[in-house]
Amino acid sequence: MAADDRILEAAYISPGGRRFTFQYEDVSRSFDKLGAEFTFPDSVGTYVQDLGRSGHKYPLIMFFNGDDHDLEANAFEAALGEAGVGAIEHPRYGRVPVVPLGAITRTDNLKSGGNQASISVTLLETIEFIFPALSTDPAAEVTNAIDEYNIAKAQEFEDQLNVGSEIERVTFESRYSATISDAKSGLDDIANQDDSVFSTFNNIHDSIINSLDLLVGQPLALALQTSLFLQTPALAGTQIGARLDAYRNLLNVLIASVQPQSNSFQNDDLFASGMVTGSVVSVVNTQFETKTQAITAAEEVITQMDALTVWRDDNYEALEQIDTGAAYQQLQNAVALAAGFLVQISFTLKQERRVVLQRARTIIDLAAQYYPDEQLSDDSINFVISSNNLSGLEYIEIPAGTEFIYFE
Repeated sequence: MAADDRILEAAYISPGGRRFTFQYEDVSRSFDKLGAEFTFPDSVGTYVQDLGRSGHKYPLIMFFNGDDHDLEANAFEAALGEAGVGAIEHPRYGRVPVVPLGAITRTDNLKSGGNQASISVTLLETIEFIFPALSTDPAAEVTNAIDEYNIAKAQEFEDQLNVGSEIERVTFESRYSATISDAKSGLDDIANQDDSVFSTFNNIHDSIINSLDLLVGQPLALALQTSLFLQTPALAGTQIGARLDAYRNLLNVLIASVQPQSNSFQNDDLFASGMVTGSVVSVVNTQFETKTQAITAAEEVITQMDALTVWRDDNYEALEQIDTGAAYQQLQNAVALAAGFLVQISFTLKQERRVVLQRARTIIDLAAQYYPDEQLSDDSINFVISSNNLSGLEYIEIPAGTEFIYFE
C-alpha cells in the first residue's frame, strides 16, 4: 500500500459529539521534549532527568467550500469554542484526543476565493480526562466511583448478554470459564502476598465456579461477583509496580484482538474493564513514598484506560452495536479521580535526586548520609536497595562511579 493510500478522511469531533469534515493542505505536528537539569558539587557535567514529552501540537488550516461553506464554518467555529476534550481524525496521524489552544483565526475569502472560508487553529494532544476536584478524602471518593462503576457495569452486562438458547449459554459459559482461569493465574502471585486477601480471592473464585451454571442465567450477579473477584488482589500489600504489571499484562492479552461475536465481547469487556478497575483500586490502596512512583502510577492507569477505550470502540464498530456509555462513563470518572488523587499527593512526596559516587560506599553509609532525619532501620535500608535496584556484591559495597538515586 502506497503512502497516499494511507491518508484518512480529515474530521474534528467536538466535545459535544458533533463531527465535522474539512479540507486541508500540508500538515505537520510537533512536541516538546521535557526534562530537568541538575548539577552537583564535585561532579563534572550535568545530569538531565528525562521527564518524557509533551502532547503533540497539530497546527491546521481547515477549508470549507460550497454554497453552505459559511454555515459550515460558523458551526465549526462554534464547536472549537466548546469546553472539554474533542478529537481530531487526522489525515496522516490518526485519531487523537485534543483541545484547541491559542488563537483561532477565521478567513472568509470573499474576493480571492469565492465560496470558501478557512479556519486556522492549533490542536494540542491531551489526556482524555480532566482531573476532577477532589474532596477531603480523595481515596474514599475513588472507591465510591468504583462501586458505582460495578453497579453500572453489572446492569450493562445483564442488558447486553444474550444466552437465550442452549448453544449460546454453553458457548458463553465455556469462554467465561477460560477467562476467569487466566485471570486467576495472572493475579495469584499478588493476591498471595496477603493471607486474608488470598483467602477472599480464592473464596470468590470458588463461589463463582461452583455456581456458574446458575449465574449464567443471572448476569447481574455474575458481573458483580466478577468485578469483586478482579479487584480483591489490588488490596494486597505487594509492591505497586507488581500489581499494576499484573493487571496490565492481563489487559493486554484480552485486548489483543477484535471479537466477532457479541457475547464473547461482553465477556472480554467485563474482564478487561475489571483489570483497569484493579489498577485503580491498587493505587488508592498504596502508601506512595516518592513523586516518581505516584506520577508513574497515574500515567499507567491512564494508559490502560486509553488502550481499553480504543479496543472497545473497535469492537462496537465491528459488531455494529452502540455503546450506551453508562458503565464506561463511571469507569472514566474513577480513572480521572485516581489520576487526580495521584497528582495531588505527588506534590507532598519526595523528589528524585541523583549523584555519582566518588568512592566506594556501603548501603548503611549512604542511608545515614542521604536520609539523616530518618532513624536507620530495615525500612530505610530496604528503600535504598529498592530505589537503586541493588543486588549481589552491591549489598556489601557499592563501587565508585555508580549513579546513586536518593529522594528528598
